Amino acid sequence: MLDLIRHDIPERDTQWWAQCKLNHTKAFPYLQYDIVRTVLGVAVLSQFLPLLYLIAVAVMGGAITMRQAFIERRIAAKTHSSTQNYRALQTLVLVRAITWSVPIGLALTYAPEELVLLLVSAGIVITFIDALCMIAMPKRALIAATIQAAAMALALISRGGWPHILAAIPIVAGLFFLHWALFNLHYMFATRRLRTRTLRQANDTIQLLLNHYDEDGSDWLFECDNDGRILRPNHRFCAAARCLPEELEGMKLSQLFSDSTQRDELREISKRKAAFRNHVLPLEIEGEQLWWSISARPIYHSDGEMECWRGFIADVTRTRQAEEKVTYMAHYDVLTNLPNRNLFATTLKRSFARREGEEISAVLYIDLDHFKAVNDNYGHETGDRVLAEASRRIESAVDPRAIVARLGGDEFAVLLDQIADRGAALKTAEAIVTAMDKPIVIDGQEMPIGASVGIAFAPDNGTDGEDVLRAADLALYDAKARGRRGASVFDPAMQTEVQERRAMELDLRVALSRRELELHYQPLLDLQSGEVAGYEALLRWYHPTRGQVSPTDFIAIAEATGQIVEIGAWVIRQALQECANWPEHLSVSVNLSPAQMRSGELTGTIVNALAASGVAPHRLELEITENLLMMDSKENIALLHKLRELGVQIALDDFGTGYSSLNYLRSFPFDKIKIDRCFVNDIANRDDSDAIVDAVVGLAGKLNMRTTAEGVENAEQLERLRQTGCTQVQGFLFSRAVPASELGHPRADMDGGPPTPIACVGESALTQAQPEMKQPDRKRSGKAA
Repeated sequence: MLDLIRHDIPERDTQWWAQCKLNHTKAFPYLQYDIVRTVLGVAVLSQFLPLLYLIAVAVMGGAITMRQAFIERRIAAKTHSSTQNYRALQTLVLVRAITWSVPIGLALTYAPEELVLLLVSAGIVITFIDALCMIAMPKRALIAATIQAAAMALALISRGGWPHILAAIPIVAGLFFLHWALFNLHYMFATRRLRTRTLRQANDTIQLLLNHYDEDGSDWLFECDNDGRILRPNHRFCAAARCLPEELEGMKLSQLFSDSTQRDELREISKRKAAFRNHVLPLEIEGEQLWWSISARPIYHSDGEMECWRGFIADVTRTRQAEEKVTYMAHYDVLTNLPNRNLFATTLKRSFARREGEEISAVLYIDLDHFKAVNDNYGHETGDRVLAEASRRIESAVDPRAIVARLGGDEFAVLLDQIADRGAALKTAEAIVTAMDKPIVIDGQEMPIGASVGIAFAPDNGTDGEDVLRAADLALYDAKARGRRGASVFDPAMQTEVQERRAMELDLRVALSRRELELHYQPLLDLQSGEVAGYEALLRWYHPTRGQVSPTDFIAIAEATGQIVEIGAWVIRQALQECANWPEHLSVSVNLSPAQMRSGELTGTIVNALAASGVAPHRLELEITENLLMMDSKENIALLHKLRELGVQIALDDFGTGYSSLNYLRSFPFDKIKIDRCFVNDIANRDDSDAIVDAVVGLAGKLNMRTTAEGVENAEQLERLRQTGCTQVQGFLFSRAVPASELGHPRADMDGGPPTPIACVGESALTQAQPEMKQPDRKRSGKAA
């Protein structure tokens, strides 16, 4: 039965629990009870006990009474904690039991026989009163009752005789009843107090939450009658509706909302008189578009009649706006506010489903020229502004009824639905190209952005939207291959070309691992000494089934797919490995591509290749073009300075064909300028080409730079270049590009001796050039960028 009096009281509630037990105990007038008990005890005992005993009983009774009064005064004054007062009262209970057990035992021992029954009855009553008035402390009460019962039972037994012994039995047996009664009564007392406290705390919490919910929450409570008229609108409801209480009182709730299907649904729901949740409705308050969510349930009387509606309203405007924004972002491009690929595909599908008979529709696939360079050079923020301006120009160039979409990156599409003839699509494409020809100016910086357009028609190129869009994409590829800034109409042959290109892409990916790539070398001749000064490394690809693949074809693919970075690194390593076997005065020249410059791996590749080959850095010459410098010129020039610090030679290729040649000569001190073949070809028969070459050579001399003329094919060109003071020449007049094994010069002395001299290329050698070498070697196409 100990489980009945064991209660898990949190430490924070110990004082409250002690106060509860004190309040229950002091409800019984123990002070008056002790006084009455002392007076009656002395009166009864005076009949058969000496005066000394009576004085002792009076003193003990008085001491107990005074201690009781002292404890009650402490409780009232609150000078001590409830726990301290409760412990003091517990001690007094035991002292009282021990103190009164003595006179009770004496009285039963020495009392006349005629008073024994009266005294036993009084003793049992006092014992039960002491115990049952102390159910707040059941263990102490049971111990106190046991002490008093033991005193009475022993006194009766000491008198002798069966009547007295039999009288002691019910006294002892009564302890079992007291045990059961005390523990059960204490359980009822404790559980009621604890449950009441829990309920009060829960009610306080609920009230606090309701007050906070009503005053500071984002939702508010409402009540309506059977007809949906608002009853007793609270402060938050009025504030949210921006109305006075008297304005809302009696108004139908549905009148707050805008005329909509959602409002009609609310009226239908209210007729069914069934609970509902999260019904969202639109409303407009002071010109502001809002959305409220309503949840409510009907309240019924005990007789089953409906009393009212009760529920709450939540302002879900922000959530609704966020959902609308997500929906918008799922269908529109946030940067340009144009339909995205998904919405365009859906629109395309619906448009083609509605197309009837021979109605003509056109799809234009647009790609911005040179956008990647702008994005890489000026950053994504500038690139985004360029895209936004490009979308504005495209929209302004097309018919207002056309659908313009951004498919992703720098790709756009236009749907011309039910046009009169195919010429309308061609005019639209021309208008787009013209609109994009003018450079886009961002923060004073001109961005030379153009546009290439692919055009496809339905039903000519397909009756399905995806097929026509795919055809337009193929036409776009053709437009870019033709030199950009133009438009192409889809032709079925383009499909074959694309398949061929993709097959070549796949073959090129494994060309390195299959050792199909090889370097050929074209000599660079010093015009003063007539000796070979070095070689330019040119990349060749021999495919097992395609045979010799033109560099014009595969270099462009490598650059477009990014494979040029891996291939270019291999070219640098291979060229230096083969250069290590040449005489030490010979250099090797390697072309760099923009992708290599941007990769961030170029410096490490060169350092590792030089270390692995053992070639001196000055024997490596890197060729870059002016167009490469145009792309992110500051970063590229900084990279060139790092390479120069390694001791590597830097040459400017295709000089005179770019846009800012002289400015780049000022920004970086090149070691060599290479004169493009377009000037060398006409040097002997056009005065302007002769003047340009002469000016370039003179400029390079004043800047302490060497010059190399490319594409020398006859003696007349050679002689004219010698007269201008050109430093080096290369071309078919001397040699085609050949593998390293066919270079025709002995290797350097591996023991450290001087290099073996190379025979001079004199006039006799020039006249002995073989006829098949007279055709120009398309060296520009074969450069390993």
